[in-house]
Amino acid sequence: IQKSYAMELDEIKTIWTQHEKILVENTALNKQLLKKLLTVNTGRRIDWLRIRTLAAVILPLPLYIFIVIPRIRFTFEFDVVFGLILFASISVVTYIWAIKLYVMIEKLNPDGPITAVSKQLRRAERYKKKITRNCFILAPFMIIGIFLSAGIPFFSSAMIPFYALVVVVFLISLYVRSKHGLAAQIRKIDREIEEIAKLETDPDIAA
Repeated sequence: IQKSYAMELDEIKTIWTQHEKILVENTALNKQLLKKLLTVNTGRRIDWLRIRTLAAVILPLPLYIFIVIPRIRFTFEFDVVFGLILFASISVVTYIWAIKLYVMIEKLNPDGPITAVSKQLRRAERYKKKITRNCFILAPFMIIGIFLSAGIPFFSSAMIPFYALVVVVFLISLYVRSKHGLAAQIRKIDREIEEIAKLETDPDIAA
């Protein structure tokens, strides 16, 4: 009886060891699949960032050429000249910022070293927050420049509904950007890269 009991105990130990081995293998496989999924998802997010930043570089050009410039009065009146200089200078500066951001995003390589990609993302996030803040500050001055250069009565009481609309749009834009803007997307990618880094250092996953 003792011999039979010992044999049953050995069989239970063997079965338990086999199940434990299968569990460890399944856990490692699941972690590998999760790592691949995160890597693919991160690559797609970075590609989408490239598209959005490229659009921010391309779209202003036809907007200025076909909508804004035809409405400008090219005269030597002080208001028009001052408005044109104000509008043109802000437009050039913000356009350069957009190009710099696109170049930073374009340099991202999801297949590169995790630490390097994370540093690039955080630098891009800080830069995007900086230019977004500066663009919101400069937006009223750009509107003034457009109005003055186009001869629109800026201080007319008839423009009050328009100013109210601008304020509402500004607040909505601020909220949407904070939740779904480029900086928010960069933060999501950075979190995914941190998860990939944790999985890469996991002993259950082969290098």
